[in-house]
Amino acid sequence: MNLKYFNAPISETPFELSNDIGSCSICKKNNSLRLELDGSIEIIPQTSELIEIVCIECLNEQKYGFEHQVEGGFLTKEGVLIKSKKYEYLKNNTDYFSVLQPKEQKLLAIEKSKLEDLIHTPPFNAFQGAIWLIHCNDFMKFIGNWEHDDFVKHSPNNNPKEFFNEIVDNWNGDDFYDEQFGTNKSEYAESIFYAFECLHCKQKRGYVE
Repeated sequence: MNLKYFNAPISETPFELSNDIGSCSICKKNNSLRLELDGSIEIIPQTSELIEIVCIECLNEQKYGFEHQVEGGFLTKEGVLIKSKKYEYLKNNTDYFSVLQPKEQKLLAIEKSKLEDLIHTPPFNAFQGAIWLIHCNDFMKFIGNWEHDDFVKHSPNNNPKEFFNEIVDNWNGDDFYDEQFGTNKSEYAESIFYAFECLHCKQKRGYVE
């Protein structure tokens, strides 16, 4: 799937083609990839009708969109909601002004047309909910779940571990890469790296879950 903010296999979205999924609640068809809503994913419908199943064709035609968690906050039915507005206690954290507030300000500075583009982009599969990262005053493009070979391929100096440490958004410890992604990774390794690329400067970023 090659969209403005999503360039990864369709299998990395929650959409699937299955006889166990009924017809789309919007177009009433069952001949394209569909998603049965279960409460874990919120949509932004353009209708007052009850929507239980949606299809990829109706998304492409912008008949509905998705609520998204993004860096610094959320895209909701009501618009942009910064994280500290939803969770007031975050303003009391010692690192609020140095860490979270700059991310919130970057989110609030994004043009409305770009918000609309992301709303009409499917989420990627993630254990705790997909989070879209921001760079160069825009949302970044999700480019897939990376493993060791991907870090080797994209590393500018042929050092995948160093490259990982440079672009990972959440700290995971000095030996984390070796244990979770390296050539001799632990048999218990279960971490996933969600990779993004900036649309403008091509900077890579990502986070681990």
